[in-house]
Amino acid sequence: MKDGTHMEQGQFCFITDAFFTIHDKEHKLMRNRETFDGKEHGRPCFYAFEDRRTPFILWCIPVSSKVDKYMRIYNHKLAKQREKGIHKPKCSTIRFGDVMGARKAFLIQNMFPVTKKYIGEIYINRLTQEAVRIPQNMERDIIFHADEILRLVKSGNKHLVFSDIIKTYNDLNTELEK
Repeated sequence: MKDGTHMEQGQFCFITDAFFTIHDKEHKLMRNRETFDGKEHGRPCFYAFEDRRTPFILWCIPVSSKVDKYMRIYNHKLAKQREKGIHKPKCSTIRFGDVMGARKAFLIQNMFPVTKKYIGEIYINRLTQEAVRIPQNMERDIIFHADEILRLVKSGNKHLVFSDIIKTYNDLNTELEK
């Protein structure tokens, strides 16, 4: 991490450009936007949690304020399952929750692994000067569904996420070994 700040489980962070340069050459991940409305702005922010097998690796899930857009996608996925006769459809690739009093979409379909080396900074609430966090029940829901998607991707369902997260994970492990 560039400023030496300690990253804890369940915090939000921003990823350095170096990560995307090295590990996203195909541009499949949600990249940093340098400016927003003419001002520098760290976007998107990512919800991060530790990998169960390798605690030096964090899984990052982009958080979006485009809730209406992702709610339409979420509902479309459920409708397609109903059309196929599934009585209890579900969508694990997109979850919703409140962050600092505003509804957000957690895009598990866009998740990817990083190491702490690529964490630029922690997302700090300007009013409280504390790291932004979410309630434990919401955190459990997001991690549960992210773990479910990871298991499915590892068993061959790579279409559930946008980038090759297994390759990135292996590349990061190789980096850690050096």
